[in-house]
Amino acid sequence: MLRSATLLCALALLACGGDKGRARESAGAPEGGAPPQAAAPQPAAPEGAAREGAGPEPATPFRVATYNGGLAMGVLKYVDERAEPLIRALAGQPVDLLCVQEFWLEEHWQKLVAATSSTLPGTFRLPPGHEDGGCSRQETDPLVACAAQRCAGLTQHALLPCLLQSCSARLTSLSPDCFNCLAANPRKGPDELAQACVRTQPKSAAGVRPPARAGGATAPEAYSGASGTAVLTNAEILERDSLVLPSAIDRRAVLYTRLSPPSIGELHVFCTHLTASLEGVPHPRNTSWQKDQSAQIDALLAYVDRKTGGRGATLLLGDLNTGPAIAPSISARLPAHYDRLLARGFVNHYASQDDAKCTYCFDNPLDGGKGTRGLLIDHVLLRGFEGQVSGTQIMRSSLTIEAGKKKVKSGFSDHYGLLVTLSRRDS
Repeated sequence: MLRSATLLCALALLACGGDKGRARESAGAPEGGAPPQAAAPQPAAPEGAAREGAGPEPATPFRVATYNGGLAMGVLKYVDERAEPLIRALAGQPVDLLCVQEFWLEEHWQKLVAATSSTLPGTFRLPPGHEDGGCSRQETDPLVACAAQRCAGLTQHALLPCLLQSCSARLTSLSPDCFNCLAANPRKGPDELAQACVRTQPKSAAGVRPPARAGGATAPEAYSGASGTAVLTNAEILERDSLVLPSAIDRRAVLYTRLSPPSIGELHVFCTHLTASLEGVPHPRNTSWQKDQSAQIDALLAYVDRKTGGRGATLLLGDLNTGPAIAPSISARLPAHYDRLLARGFVNHYASQDDAKCTYCFDNPLDGGKGTRGLLIDHVLLRGFEGQVSGTQIMRSSLTIEAGKKKVKSGFSDHYGLLVTLSRRDS
């Protein structure tokens, strides 16, 4: 989902899901990460709050959230207009641990880090898997000519569907290095991208190859393989690790952090974004998006067991692109895949609440605001946690933005966020 580059990006960003079957998104490769941050000090209890005979003081809750920002440049509308108000609003949420998805561009990630530096100083994000590659004229000229002939005058959001439909043969013939370069900056148009990506050397000097990935060789990846997924927290990070998942076009990964929040004790955290089921979008390897997600769940569950040894409080959160049916208005999405997570001991406390709502909702104004149903595909799942759990949605309000010369109503993203509060039972 992207533009000329968008187009490129587009295929790689195939993403976020929903019955609307849009192409979108991607993930990245591990980084060493910044040094562990000290846990943010807890506020002192008010003087005189503890009284003899009053019983144990309630533990301070630990608040965790997942949010898909939908900052897929060239794929979703109004990315530039939404980014700053979205980041301000997200930074104002009362969270101790945040798993974000679709913060593709470095500029958006850095703005989020700056906005949350005092409240969520510990961060972990996957860096690009490789530098921009390069193209030959033999690759770019046919694509630019096709875009000029078949898609002239279209904006970036109309351009992608046109390129996918009318110039798909030109796209699929690109080498991974060329595709990766063209998909690195979806703000540019076909001519600009081609000019920037044509190699001046017989072989690209940028040449840092992407890391090995399970189940396949180097493949085209949007945004130069940059990750849209990251963790931010005020808890002490005791360990960082990551796993690159098998995927097509876009890179998917799981971020692992081991935390020790004073209020709830040690916690194994897995933050991820799984491939969506993309109806109507051909799979580049003649298989299916559903099979990709199934393979990712296999790898994810094995990784969880390897990191935890099957013991300890474990948190799995993110846009999983699978979820249950909940009457009257939430439709199932690949429910057999979701059931596999539950069968391995994970519990979805939010989905069990009477007030559970969709997170990918068809009435979201960013997607046209039509329909009464939706999907619950953004999750905070727990295993081995003994305590009280309650959930609520965040980032659900709309905003008015300036788009060109018009005021437009939009959602912050095409997803709503989910915040879950964890409290240990009083001893």
